[in-house]
Amino acid sequence: MGLVLPTQYQGENASIPWVLTFPWATTVSAPTSVTVYKNGSDTSSTNMPAGSHSVSGTNLTLKNLTALIGGELYMIEVVVSVDGVVDEWWLPVQALRETTGKI
Repeated sequence: MGLVLPTQYQGENASIPWVLTFPWATTVSAPTSVTVYKNGSDTSSTNMPAGSHSVSGTNLTLKNLTALIGGELYMIEVVVSVDGVVDEWWLPVQALRETTGKI
C-alpha cells in the first residue's frame, strides 16, 4: 500500500512544486510514476500539466501542482525507489477556497 504522508494545504490559485524528503536515504531515483487523483479520477493532465520531476540528493521535487478546486482533496501517488526499494507514497493535498482560506 505504501505510506500516506500528512495532509498538506494549498490555495486553489497556487502553483506549488511539492518536495518529498527522504533524510534517512542514501539514494533516491527519479519516480517511475506520479499520478494526481481527485475523487478517485486521474487528474494529472489538469493538475500537473507541465514541467518535470527532479531529484537532488535525497529530495524529490514534483512538478507544480496547480489548478485546484477549493474544498477538494487531491491525492498525489508517487512510486519511487529509495535506497533500491521501490515503494508507493501518497501525499494528500487539501485545496483551500480562495475567498475564505477554508476547506
